[in-house]
Amino acid sequence: MEQRKYLADFSLALVNRTGAYYISRDIIGSLSQYFDRVRYWRLHFSHPPAGLVRKILAKLMLQEISWLGSAEWVQPNADARLPTVFFDPLYVLRADLGRDDIVLCHDVGPVSHPDLFDTDTVRTYKAAYSRLQSAAPGVVFVSQASRLEFAKYFGSDFRFLHAIPLYARPVLHQGPQAPVEGVARPFLLTVAALERRKNYTRVIEAYARAGLHDKGIAYVFCGPRANASAEILAAAGRTPGVVRLPYVPDAQLRWLYANASGFVLPSLLEGFGVPALEAAGAGLVPLVSRGGAQEEAIGGNGILVDPLSVDSIAAGLTALIAMNEAERSAMVARAKAHAEAMTRDLFLQRWDAVLRDNA
Repeated sequence: MEQRKYLADFSLALVNRTGAYYISRDIIGSLSQYFDRVRYWRLHFSHPPAGLVRKILAKLMLQEISWLGSAEWVQPNADARLPTVFFDPLYVLRADLGRDDIVLCHDVGPVSHPDLFDTDTVRTYKAAYSRLQSAAPGVVFVSQASRLEFAKYFGSDFRFLHAIPLYARPVLHQGPQAPVEGVARPFLLTVAALERRKNYTRVIEAYARAGLHDKGIAYVFCGPRANASAEILAAAGRTPGVVRLPYVPDAQLRWLYANASGFVLPSLLEGFGVPALEAAGAGLVPLVSRGGAQEEAIGGNGILVDPLSVDSIAAGLTALIAMNEAERSAMVARAKAHAEAMTRDLFLQRWDAVLRDNA
């Protein structure tokens, strides 16, 4: 049987260096037998563009998407009409989307939580989802929660809607460790971008309300700047016991995971919840949002809170610190076993089946 071939639309690589980028890179690199070519916006390269070239192409691409959307008369020609795998719904706007294509969708946040995004992001993603609905290709999601949320808004009349859950990256916990200056045990840890959806301001308020600073417990967070940096840093600056770290190298990140008393991320929106899964893999009890993708990611093995309630988060933080050794060990064992079962190999096996059968 002849090997099925696809065009990989990896336009995502021009603008994104978050988890979505690395996941997509894993699929393309590890299952390269399926990909005849890789396209970055309108161009084909053997490797993702880097440096100034990447930044220039990204700016041009995003301007085209913003200005022209899915205008039919300026779409690029199809690449010999190979079935295409799009690694983010946004990029179907500037392509010849067909029913035999496959689109990877992490979440429907711009529709379900428009208040967490800027107006241009909401507008363009709504247009992209509308285009998906019209073409009805195969769509792959990173969690059952995301698949169900998508179907709630756009129905299920697609060639297929599959969920292939993500995996914990063991590299985070393998290698040397380096202590972080200014951080001492005990402390709670969050590792996430400074985005609205990560819910930092409620966590900081809950930390203060729980009186953990008076008990000698710090709250440490690190992550790149994003759309809520100013308000998060302001809240951290006026709250005793909160430690904001700049970028930390992998050795220091491993030390933070190895020495934290728990992991805290009651997010308002996640496609899956890799950070909580990775924290569980490091032996930490995760505190996450009740219901949805995060609870699914950790298999329910953590402290579950209402992300919209500061009181609920504060109670969760108190419970996390007060957990006795037997309870903690049992929950860590369950969480770690669940995390270790969510492997990269299993993820790629499931993608291999989808690409092989295109069904």
